[in-house]
Amino acid sequence: MNTAFYVFMKLLPKNAASRAFGALTRLKLPVISKKARNAFAAYYKLNMEESEYPLEHYANIGELFIRRLKPGMRPIADSEIVSPVDGVLSQTATFDEKQELIQAKGKTYTLKDLLRDEEMAARFEGGAFATIYLAPFNYHRIHSPVKGEVVDASYCPGTLWPVNVGSVERVEGLFCINERLTSHLRLDDGSEMLVVKVGATNVGRIGVAYTDELLVNAGKLPRNCKRYDWKPAQKITVEKGGELGRFEMGSTVILVVDKKIRERNPGLFQSRVGTAVKVGEAL
Repeated sequence: MNTAFYVFMKLLPKNAASRAFGALTRLKLPVISKKARNAFAAYYKLNMEESEYPLEHYANIGELFIRRLKPGMRPIADSEIVSPVDGVLSQTATFDEKQELIQAKGKTYTLKDLLRDEEMAARFEGGAFATIYLAPFNYHRIHSPVKGEVVDASYCPGTLWPVNVGSVERVEGLFCINERLTSHLRLDDGSEMLVVKVGATNVGRIGVAYTDELLVNAGKLPRNCKRYDWKPAQKITVEKGGELGRFEMGSTVILVVDKKIRERNPGLFQSRVGTAVKVGEAL
C-alpha cells in the first residue's frame, strides 16, 4: 500500500462508504444492475460452471456474490478439520505464552485483542490459528470446519480497512480494529474452536446461517459497545462442511483451535501455508 493510498484510506469514512457500496450492489435496476453484474463476473473471471445457477439468474452483484454452488462441488475431507472457505491460507502458528497471532512479517497481535475478551482468549492457551484471505473472485459462503455445536457468538464493532496484502503489511493491529463476527464452536469431546469473520472495505454485510439476529451492517447490532455477545435460545448443531455464514464481499477468516485439537492433529495448518484452499479440504 503506497503512502498516498494509505492516507486516502485513513481519511475516508470507511464504514459509511462500505455500507453505501453494499446497498448499491443490492439494487435491482433492470439494465444497470445486470450490466454491473456481467462486468463484475467478467473482470474477476468467476467460475460460473460451479454455481448453483447461471449468471443470468442473479439480479445484481450482491446476489452473485453470495451465490451457492452446485451440490458436490466441494467434497468434504475425512479429516477432523476442513477449510471453511475458498481462499489463501496466509499465516499460521502455535500460540506462545503471549498468545500472539502473526499478521505479517514483523507484525503481530494478541488473541485477547482480537476477541476483546481475556477470559475467552485464555481458553485457547497452547492452541493454534490460521488466517485465510478471500479475494473478490472467491466463493463467499462460509462453512463449518468441524462437526459440533454453536455455543455462542460475538460481534466487535470497528472500522473497515482493506485486508489485502498492502494493508496487512502496513496497518497495525488490522484484524483487531476492523469489525468482526465470531462463531464459538464446541466439538463432541468438549474441545473448542473459533471462526472469526473479519470485515473489510466494501464488505457490505457479514451474516451467519444459524440466526438472523447477527447480520452486520444491517442496523441490527449496536455500534457503541466494545463487544456484543449473543447466545442461542436452544441448541444449534452444525455438520462439518455445513453452511455457517457468508461475506457480501471479500475478506478474511481466522480459525482458532484449542490445545486439545492442536495436539491430536500434528502439523495442523502447516502444510497449507501460502497455498490456495477450498471449502472441505483437509487443513
